[in-house]
Amino acid sequence: MANVQSMPPRLSVGSRRLVLIGAPPLLEGVLALANPGGEKLKLKSGLVQLKDSPWGDPHLPLQLTVSARVAGGLAVQVPVTLTVDPRMPPGNYAGELRFEGDDKPREVRLKVLEHRAVVVAPASFELQGAPGASLTVPAVVANLGNVPFTLPKVALVALGEDSAVTQLFHVAMANKGAQGHVAALDAYAQLVAAAEVDAAKVVIGAGAGEPIAPGESLETSFTFELPARLARHRSYHGSFRIGRASCSVDLEVGAESAIELAAPSRTTGNRTTSRK
Repeated sequence: MANVQSMPPRLSVGSRRLVLIGAPPLLEGVLALANPGGEKLKLKSGLVQLKDSPWGDPHLPLQLTVSARVAGGLAVQVPVTLTVDPRMPPGNYAGELRFEGDDKPREVRLKVLEHRAVVVAPASFELQGAPGASLTVPAVVANLGNVPFTLPKVALVALGEDSAVTQLFHVAMANKGAQGHVAALDAYAQLVAAAEVDAAKVVIGAGAGEPIAPGESLETSFTFELPARLARHRSYHGSFRIGRASCSVDLEVGAESAIELAAPSRTTGNRTTSRK
């Protein structure tokens, strides 16, 4: 078995600068390595020091993950990764790469891309109400990306009856199936069209239309304005999006007006910043 050394005294790094590209928290690149010796050598990690960066601690280096094994006399290119703060703003950053036992730094360029990520809590809403009712529930919206996210003022929920497509098909076949496929399909189309309802409107409360900074969360409320044309004692399902976050809605329609849920506490609308 070939001898493996943990220190790479004869492992040479390519002279070209290392370029790392990606959306936080993970940047990726390719590093050129050469082993002019006869023994197998390995390289696990290096340290990247950013130059004059307005982001993060300028004295705290970042760890580059390499995990490369290079046989004697070979030159290879290996994938490398660098983990950065998820809130690191988009842009170009200059730095230096150093390896243990190697005093010569290599130039590094970080190309940080935009990362848009939003989380809504809760992600699913179970509602009960009468046609035309307004139901208000508390919610929290968090920006996990590295660019500001503007909270919309309104979202739309496309509602449909649970299992309507399959159930109404059986109804159509039972009523018109004996008259042939044309009559059955016409009956089915009429039943499906009658089961469709207008979209419910979600009106966002505190912070609507305002930006949420990266790493911040916002306590707000969602008011669901139900359409007037809903079949009583039926169940509907739908979804809506806040940014790239998808939220599901399950609605039970009753015969009487629903009591509006309790609005958020006095802290509603206060911004809370995640720990740095």
